[in-house]
Amino acid sequence: MKPPPSITLRPFHEAETVFFAGMASDERVTRFIGDGQPWDEQTIQDRIRAALQQDPLDMVGTSRWFLATEAKQSVGVVVSTRKEEGIEIGYWVSPDHWGRGIAGAMLDGALSTIPEVYKTKELLARVDPANTVSAKLLTRRGFQLATQQEGLDHYTLA
Repeated sequence: MKPPPSITLRPFHEAETVFFAGMASDERVTRFIGDGQPWDEQTIQDRIRAALQQDPLDMVGTSRWFLATEAKQSVGVVVSTRKEEGIEIGYWVSPDHWGRGIAGAMLDGALSTIPEVYKTKELLARVDPANTVSAKLLTRRGFQLATQQEGLDHYTLA
């Protein structure tokens, strides 16, 4: 069995805008995010600006993004946002790195990093029911399906 990729998460910086914009404008990546459509330039810039804002971590809506790298190469982005019920996490993997276990390694990194950043273990994720790979990754790491709302499965970390 092949060992999982060695992934490092570090805070997202403005310099990674081009990398993220490439994923956000790629229909393969966005098909399970939001309305399933690639993001336009304005949406990309608005989301990045909000992510870089560094609002107080206890404020609902605050987000922190993390760049995932493997051997110093950008492979994905982990997104975390404070919600009323906990910290919502999500992960985007560059299609160039699909099928190698990158998402699982990113999620493992998120599970050790994000609770420390926000000082809480109350983690949740929203997943399109058609995204069975993501649902499987979450359940293998202790998340449980809690509810289904607005066409999405809501998972919480048990």
